[in-house]
Amino acid sequence: MLNTILIPIDFRIESLNTLKYCLEERKQEKSSVILMYSAYSSDSITELLFYNPDKIIEALASSNFNDAIDIIKNKYESSLHSFKIELFHGLNRNAFINFYEAQGIDLVYLPRDYYLKPHKNGFDPIPLIKKSKVQYREVAWTRGHDTIDKDELNQLFK
Repeated sequence: MLNTILIPIDFRIESLNTLKYCLEERKQEKSSVILMYSAYSSDSITELLFYNPDKIIEALASSNFNDAIDIIKNKYESSLHSFKIELFHGLNRNAFINFYEAQGIDLVYLPRDYYLKPHKNGFDPIPLIKKSKVQYREVAWTRGHDTIDKDELNQLFK
C-alpha cells in the first residue's frame, strides 16, 4: 500500500533524522515523501510577481543538505516511490488542512525532541500541525550512533 508521508524540516541536516527514522521503520512498503518547509509569505509585490518556490528551496538548501538527501534517497531507494520538498505559507489550521488534503498526505512524522530552527522568514509548523488534528506520529530519536549530528554526512552511511 502506497502512503504519502509529510515531514517538516528546517534545511539543517539534523532535521533529516526524522526522515531517516521514518524510512527505516517503513522499509517493507513504498512511500511517497514530502519534506515541508514553512515560511512566511512576502508582502512585496515584486517578490510575489517573481515568486518561484524552486529558487527559494535552492537558496535555503546547502550543498551538505542536498548531499544528505541524495544519500538517503540512494540508501532507501527500494522504499521510496517519490520524493519532493514543498513550501508551506499558511498561518492557520485551515490553511494547513488544505495543504494536507491537496497533497494527499496519509501521515505526518514529527520529531519529539528536536526543535526546528527555521531561517529568518521561516516558522516552526509543529504546533500548527498538532492543532490541525490530522494523523501524526511523534518520533523520538536520541543522539546516538544512528542519528545524524550537525553537518555530519558520514552518519548517513551507517
